[in-house]
Amino acid sequence: MGALTRMREELEALAGTLDDVSRVPDAAQQPEITKARAVVEEARAALSSAFLSRRAMVLAREAIARAEEAVGHARDLSRVLRARSAALRTDAEDARSTSKEARAASGVLSARSRQLDEQMARAGPGVVTLDSGIPPDHPEKAEIEAALMRTLGAAGGQWRVWITVPAAATWWGLRVRGPAIEWVGTLQDPEDQTAQGLAARLEPLARVALAESLYRGHRPAPRLRRPGRDGES
Repeated sequence: MGALTRMREELEALAGTLDDVSRVPDAAQQPEITKARAVVEEARAALSSAFLSRRAMVLAREAIARAEEAVGHARDLSRVLRARSAALRTDAEDARSTSKEARAASGVLSARSRQLDEQMARAGPGVVTLDSGIPPDHPEKAEIEAALMRTLGAAGGQWRVWITVPAAATWWGLRVRGPAIEWVGTLQDPEDQTAQGLAARLEPLARVALAESLYRGHRPAPRLRRPGRDGES
């Protein structure tokens, strides 16, 4: 096998690795991936003229070395993205479990739930700051964001919400920070990525925040006991 053939096979193996890396969610938009693709194409161009002279062969080897380094950086990035994707899936399962527990508890505490409904009706509007990644051309963007603001705003207090919509993925990321709330989850199913579905996911969080507010408002202050004559409490 000649030197040119070995170099060509090595370069195509790097290109194949880069294609695999690009399939990881969110990878295609990363600058490391874009740079690696450009460097691989430069190496292909250099290799196509490597037979012309010894100098051209040296330049081709250098270009392949740069391609190998760029693909290595891209591969490292893909490992981080895979780990992040796995963590988000785990968070989604935890969120579903939390939601089921909240729904079960609401059946046991029906009287408390009625009190929360009355309190939500009386509560002043909360302040909800939304950082939305929903694309402007999404047909339900306005309805989804309005449902989010309405559901959390009804509980009162200060809220901050982030919605991330990866370009190459079907799931949405959701992070909610509010009164006694710090929650991260994903919207995997199409029905969750609607105004009604999102409101259903957020309502338990709003009720937990309101219940915490009621608890703090009605909790009696600690009583101090005076020591006895002999110093006994």
